Amino acid sequence: MNRNSDINMARYLAGEMYMSEEIAFRKEVESNQRQRSELEIMEKSWKYFDDNPADNNWDSGKAWTSLHQRIEEDGLLEDANSGRTGRNLLPSLRIAASILLVLAIGIPSLYFGVFRNSSSTPVENQFAREGVTTVDLPDGSRAYLNEGAEITYSPEFKQERAVSLKGEAFFEVMSDPVNPFTVRSGKVMVSVLGTSFNVKQDEASHGVEVYVKTGKVRMAVEETGAFITLQPEEIGVADQAVLNRSNQKDPNYISWKTKDFKFVDAGLVDVLQELEDSYHVNIHTDGIDMEEMKITTSYKEQSIDAILETIGAAFGMTVNSTEDGYYLIN
Repeated sequence: MNRNSDINMARYLAGEMYMSEEIAFRKEVESNQRQRSELEIMEKSWKYFDDNPADNNWDSGKAWTSLHQRIEEDGLLEDANSGRTGRNLLPSLRIAASILLVLAIGIPSLYFGVFRNSSSTPVENQFAREGVTTVDLPDGSRAYLNEGAEITYSPEFKQERAVSLKGEAFFEVMSDPVNPFTVRSGKVMVSVLGTSFNVKQDEASHGVEVYVKTGKVRMAVEETGAFITLQPEEIGVADQAVLNRSNQKDPNYISWKTKDFKFVDAGLVDVLQELEDSYHVNIHTDGIDMEEMKITTSYKEQSIDAILETIGAAFGMTVNSTEDGYYLIN
């Protein structure tokens, strides 16, 4: 097996493959005994790093020593005692090297070095003046900027996939195991190989939220060097240089981008607020007592006009549209 095959194993274990890639990879492994054996070795080694993450600074030398010792303790280097030499002794260590390569992509020192050591000042700038703006990046990745968001990046983006973000954006990142995609937002750095995720910076509190839709994402705080690895449907929050994680339970968290909504016994006040935030409009309800009004419904890629018409019909209201926004009237 070559180095690319090892990296594909690491991508598989990290959950960084697209569904079609994963299906093809599984078929390849099932038909090849050697690949199955090497994947078992890699799974043991991968689990070691999942169970023993670095607290702050990454020392590749210590990491290599620890991994080699772990493989040897598990009897994965027993071929060495059987008199075999040359290529037969290489797979475990070669796989270990691939693991270190993939894991090292996400370490905080690399996160911050991407920007600190950059020789060119980011000159490419994209700003969402109104509504959602879609930006196709030079490497094939795509960013969806929420209204008011701004990203900057170097013209050498393909060699250094680094983006600086103000505001909120959803990223769909093309996979590249040896060239990580990084996003800097405030004092937080986010690093991925190939996945989709949302980054939101709160201008008032300077806090940052990262929500993972697919794949894995590493989130780090520059001041402390602390970092966490987020799985799909998890959200990481950096507040006052402290990192916390939780499961994302709000079905409308990225509705500003998808325009898909789900409301279950939701208060009408909250529903209208969600629609205002997602469509960037004003909805006026002067004089209407909505305290007891609740609604269960869903909308998929509908216009704000169509949604408000259905809400108006459900509660016996009329909807008027003016330059100042929308008015619900009893």
